Amino acid sequence: MSLPRFYLPVSDWCEPHLTLCGDEAQHCSRVMRKQPGDTIEIFDGAGRVAVCEITHVSKSEVQARIGSEMRMEPFQTAIHLLPALIKAESFEWLLEKSVELGAASIQPIITERAVIHLDAAQTEKKLVKWRRHMIESAKQCHTPFLPELKAPIGFATSLKFAADFKLIPALSEHTRTLKQALPASKPNSVAVLIGPEGDFTTEEEAQSFAASFVPITLGPLVLRAETAAIATLAILGHELR
Repeated sequence: MSLPRFYLPVSDWCEPHLTLCGDEAQHCSRVMRKQPGDTIEIFDGAGRVAVCEITHVSKSEVQARIGSEMRMEPFQTAIHLLPALIKAESFEWLLEKSVELGAASIQPIITERAVIHLDAAQTEKKLVKWRRHMIESAKQCHTPFLPELKAPIGFATSLKFAADFKLIPALSEHTRTLKQALPASKPNSVAVLIGPEGDFTTEEEAQSFAASFVPITLGPLVLRAETAAIATLAILGHELR
């Protein structure tokens, strides 16, 4: 039986004693009702997982001592997802599955046909909620990795994303299958552009092609934006890992 798992950012690790605060401390003490002497796992989202014994529980903190620790190396190929902002429930589902499928980072983008528009305050609030959602997903599926979630940027800026290989699932007649498009040697990093509910505009597609994003097909059926993102991550994970 797997141990309950809790998240502690890399910056907060101070071995051999770890301290959970905030949401994670409340989840551990109030929801899971863990007490001193209980065994839990704590992970840092960067591949490190520690089996710990709880030593102290208070209203705001849970302190634990590391008993054993393991580290998993990052995947050889980092897959960076650049999804257009879509409706809230669908976007949260996309984030959840991206964690499960091992995305290295998620960079939301604002496209011409985006139906979601956020001001600065709303963006900050959403980022907090989205990161919390991703942490919960990582805890549930027991992955040692947590993708970096970045603040939304404009479409033109997203085209400058640095990666060894760049892809855009498209309905264009010039598309190839992912297997046909992949280079002979495995790239160290891949960036994937995903369009919104109404897909990219013709101009946005042309701009992405000019910025070296290779158009690929995901098959003969038209997929929802969140489905296209997850399908691409799954196929890339199979081919490159």
